[in-house]
Amino acid sequence: MEDSAFNHVWQLVGGAIALNPDTFRLLQTLPQQEWVALLITLAAGFSNAVGQGIILFVNRVRPFRFILSLFLSAILFVVGWVFWAISTRLAYDIVFEPNSNWRQIGSILGLAYAPQLLSFLIAAPYLGVPISILLSIWSFLSFLTGMAAVLSLSAWQAFLCSGLGWAVLQVLQRTIGRPLKKAGQWLQNATAGTQLVTDLKGVERIIQTGILPRRGDRQD
Repeated sequence: MEDSAFNHVWQLVGGAIALNPDTFRLLQTLPQQEWVALLITLAAGFSNAVGQGIILFVNRVRPFRFILSLFLSAILFVVGWVFWAISTRLAYDIVFEPNSNWRQIGSILGLAYAPQLLSFLIAAPYLGVPISILLSIWSFLSFLTGMAAVLSLSAWQAFLCSGLGWAVLQVLQRTIGRPLKKAGQWLQNATAGTQLVTDLKGVERIIQTGILPRRGDRQD
């Protein structure tokens, strides 16, 4: 049987969490690396959706739609991975070397999402926000480790490239990405079967009063 990245998935996940540069180098030598990166990203997205499942509970989403909403959130998480990988490649091409390998950058970023597999922990009362911030920083450091190891960049070069990629992503989200964001919100509401209340004040109001606002009064 041909060796593939799937045969090393737990080793890869553990190495990415440990910020081990050799793990990212190993991934590049294995067949099906992009599929493992996709799998890790999808699982991280699902874990994140579970952690934020309180929103669905508060909005009283029915069980079947609840499960569908979790899977949709995971898929939208993957879409974010694709766009960040594309923006990072654009940044790398501009600053360092044209015609970079998207497959490399995409697989590095996907594996760097390994710490986000713990995102279900953000459901913890009072600790959710600090945990979310910690996991985001952890994933970013993992991404820097992978970029430096695979593309032979210094720590500052990797930070510059990844940071520019993130900045490009933010610009895209606030310009041409606006229709996509609205489409994503529409899909989430349609899947949940209701216009979800997601803002903090709105969620707190529902918890305190036990009353869902009328459709026209809800905020995105």
